[in-house]
Amino acid sequence: MLMSAFYFRFEKMEWIICLILSALVFFAELVNTAIESVVDLTTTEFSELAKVAKDCAAGAVLVLAVFAVIVWSMIVWGKI
Repeated sequence: MLMSAFYFRFEKMEWIICLILSALVFFAELVNTAIESVVDLTTTEFSELAKVAKDCAAGAVLVLAVFAVIVWSMIVWGKI
C-alpha cells in the first residue's frame, strides 16, 4: 500500500490517510493478539465464549483491513 503511494505520487492528505489507516490496521492486529493471548491464558479447554471472543477480534481486524483497501483503491483509482 505505501509503496504505491510513491508510484502514484500521493498528495500530502492522501499520505496522511493511508498512514493513519495502516497504523489502525496494525493497532487492531495488536489488540487481536492481546485478546487471543488473554483468552488462551484464562482457559485450557474449549469454550464457545472463548471462540466468540477470538472470532470477533479477528473479524474486527478483517473489517478494518478491507476498509483500508477500499479507501486505498479509491485514492489510486483517482490517480489512474
